[in-house]
Amino acid sequence: MPDISNLLCVASIAFVAACLYRTSESRNLKHIPSVGSCGLLSSYWTAIKFYTNGTKIVQEGYNKYQAGAFKVPNLSHWVVVLNRHHLSDIIKASDKELSLHAALEDYVSTKYTFGPQIVGDAYQNAILKSRLTHNLSAVSPDVADEIAVALEEALDLTENEWKCVSVLETVEKVICRASNRVFVGFPLCRDPDWIELITQLTNAIIKEGVLLSLFPNFMMPLAAKFATKTANRVKRGARHLAPIITDRLKHMKEYGKKWNDKPEDFLQWCLDEGKETSADLIAARMFAVDFAAIHTSSNTSAQTLCYLAANPQYIQPLREEVQTIIGKEGWTKEALAKLSKIDGFLKETQRFEGNASLTILRRALKDITLSDGTFIPKGTHLCVASHAIHRDPRVYEDPDVFDPYRYTKLQEKHGDSSRYQLATVSSEWLMFGVGKTACPGRFFAAMMLKLVLAHIVLAYDLKLPDISYPTSVCMGPAIAANPAAKIMLRRRCS
Repeated sequence: MPDISNLLCVASIAFVAACLYRTSESRNLKHIPSVGSCGLLSSYWTAIKFYTNGTKIVQEGYNKYQAGAFKVPNLSHWVVVLNRHHLSDIIKASDKELSLHAALEDYVSTKYTFGPQIVGDAYQNAILKSRLTHNLSAVSPDVADEIAVALEEALDLTENEWKCVSVLETVEKVICRASNRVFVGFPLCRDPDWIELITQLTNAIIKEGVLLSLFPNFMMPLAAKFATKTANRVKRGARHLAPIITDRLKHMKEYGKKWNDKPEDFLQWCLDEGKETSADLIAARMFAVDFAAIHTSSNTSAQTLCYLAANPQYIQPLREEVQTIIGKEGWTKEALAKLSKIDGFLKETQRFEGNASLTILRRALKDITLSDGTFIPKGTHLCVASHAIHRDPRVYEDPDVFDPYRYTKLQEKHGDSSRYQLATVSSEWLMFGVGKTACPGRFFAAMMLKLVLAHIVLAYDLKLPDISYPTSVCMGPAIAANPAAKIMLRRRCS
């Protein structure tokens, strides 16, 4: 155990360094208006309030400054919040001007929570964008199968039994298994220890990242020794992956391109790249993909099921759509693309609720002036007020009304089905980012979300245990499904 006096010393130095950095940063950003206090110490009070009331604070700034930029403090630095009109500036900027990867490194401390190789070469993103997206038709039946089995095992229902379940905990297990059916393959996707490791991953890394973000860069290596459990995670994951990797490398050497039953999963695609064969390195790579996939999909699915249980009048129309299309075509990529009501319900839930009040993170790697004349100094952290944009009456008609047919009506009105789909990115729909840095796995994520919702409405009845359910919780910019939220499920009679 580290000596407590050493930890206090490290924390004191970090606080002094953070204050000095904030003072310097505040001078550089004095031309950008603030929400809340902007003094050296008083801004920390606003930063503390932001962690419990982030969505409200961002909305206040969005309403007050309209199309302009404003800034909000967090515990380590100021964040400049941009509007929808600034999206073209973000899309046009190169990675050497506004960097997503630098911003993620600051928020999650990727070098220490995953490993330096993830920062040096994020080749997993290219795999997700190309091989996974191009193989959705091939993997969709396996994902559908895993979702059905995982739901059956997680719910463990008897005949005609209503069971009250924690919605977030349940869907997290289901989505973890279904995702890893594609990431590591069968049977590891059903291994209890692997599933436990992956489901615990997100919270652990977010906590470690937030803690490390409080320290200046020169103290990171020392702080990481106390704050992270990266080595333990990687070692645990590598124990599972090592025998699979050894076996696959043996088959690749023996059969080469003639390996007829070669697995089609993310693990194999990593081995095909030939960049890494170490179980430790590939475990860290796998964690990076799972971190991006599991948390947001689980949160989205949990919020959607809560909204559906609270609005049972929409269950039958969704069910009829699934019965008609899937009953005729099966669980294919092409059939899933036709589930417009399922897609629209998911998208409207995210427009109304969402995963974050601030998205599209960037850090300025050089001084830059936006198209409206706003000067952004080098080192500034930027993001976009996505939740406020999704609830803006200038963007959406009746934005405070939950309308699950909103996007199907827009499709019918404008005759463009692809423009309003869940996985499509635009200046009005920011769930998956914008431009060339939009989420590379968004088509897989959309497929997963539609499969989970379609399976549940087809195979189960659902309702709320009470008149209402606990609303989502805000933690800084994050909007998360309430862990206390529960729904009731019953297996439908065939």
